[in-house]
Amino acid sequence: MFSMLAEITTYILEGANILNEMMIKFENLGEYAAKIRLIEHNCDEITHTIVNALNEIFVTPIDREDIHTLVNSLDNVIDSIDVIANRIDLYKVKKRIEFGSELAEIVLSQSKILNEVVKKLDDSKDSFSKLVNIRSLETQGDIVFRQAITELFEKEKDVIELIKKKEILEIFEKTADRCQTAAIVIEGILIKNA
Repeated sequence: MFSMLAEITTYILEGANILNEMMIKFENLGEYAAKIRLIEHNCDEITHTIVNALNEIFVTPIDREDIHTLVNSLDNVIDSIDVIANRIDLYKVKKRIEFGSELAEIVLSQSKILNEVVKKLDDSKDSFSKLVNIRSLETQGDIVFRQAITELFEKEKDVIELIKKKEILEIFEKTADRCQTAAIVIEGILIKNA
């Protein structure tokens, strides 16, 4: 069970890395979106496998409800990463999104921590301090998001581009929130099983 959860966070980290590269290079957007879509599908398959296993396994390493909540919170993270990449490609955003790479870097940093912590769910010595960093990164993401929105409305003259970029920035902010939600779920599991 733990290995499948770790597999999901490894995929999340891979998706966050691809999204980060996509935001930096801002070219071949369809290729990046397709790679992330494939990762999201792989995560969905693992999620379904875990949920099905919860119905069949008599004894689980931690509470069934906790595993279910964690797998869903992790699935929400990769779903959001997929939505960002998909929207950028679908909307044919013309120019690089100001502060997009900074927000992608925050999500990438959060994903790295999630991956580290979930891989060590059964040995959680320094996990709490790492999880606090996810919260700090989420706060940093809020600050960058506000700055991005402010500059977007000050500088973007094309109204259609403004609408596209605003939505994408909002999904970035939501993704950082979802990473924090996953961290809160993990904290609860660690406290309960200490």
